[in-house]
Amino acid sequence: MTEFQNIKSTVKGGVGTIIFDRLDRRNALSVELMTDLSDQLDAWAYDDEVAAVVLTGGEDIFCAGLDLDLQSGFTEETRAIYSEACLRAYGTLLDYRKPTIAAVGGPALGGGCDIAVFADIRIGSENAIFGYPQVKFGLTPYFSPLWRIVGLSQAKVLTFSGERIDAKEALRIGLIDRLAPEGEVVGHASALAASIAQTTVKSAVNNKEMARTSPALDPNSALTYETLAYREVIWHPDVVARINDAYRKIKKK
Repeated sequence: MTEFQNIKSTVKGGVGTIIFDRLDRRNALSVELMTDLSDQLDAWAYDDEVAAVVLTGGEDIFCAGLDLDLQSGFTEETRAIYSEACLRAYGTLLDYRKPTIAAVGGPALGGGCDIAVFADIRIGSENAIFGYPQVKFGLTPYFSPLWRIVGLSQAKVLTFSGERIDAKEALRIGLIDRLAPEGEVVGHASALAASIAQTTVKSAVNNKEMARTSPALDPNSALTYETLAYREVIWHPDVVARINDAYRKIKKK
């Protein structure tokens, strides 16, 4: 376990887990938490012991958004520092080279909702709540990653109104990919991350690279890119060994 002040982190079976650790502040975002998050992600980016990362606040509170104590006391300097911390953390998640899964239990509001949206996959507990309440105060959310997940119309509903939605509605519009029973979301996310880890770190990185690149390409370019990616890995000794091993197991049945 790596020691941070605002998060807890562990690695087990190829899965790195980051737990927000400001429960007294409902895991609200501070410069220090965002920095800890970024530092841990950077440390795992090229760590061969980590194939996938789970982000969570636990079963009851994912993240309540920007710490209101920080926001109410902003100066020109601290506002700029917080903006830089956000840009680093969200940018790291957006372009991370390994798969990330947000395990959302309880409220994921404002910046907390952003963290979930910037992850690759979102699993929500039945008690999860999503929304951008800062809109009601005239503040702006991150629109671009949201609309790519839920579509333009649903993204407009959420970011124009600032209304909150429950887990069932989040599942209906595609904001979350799977729904877990209350109290079991971290376990479900960890199981999915473990399934990813079983493909090996190299495969997880290769598939994440494809997911980062292909959506920006036109269909023909994507076809060419993905064919070349397949041709590149098919001859790798570890891939050949895994295929042969699976084939032998099939023949024994």
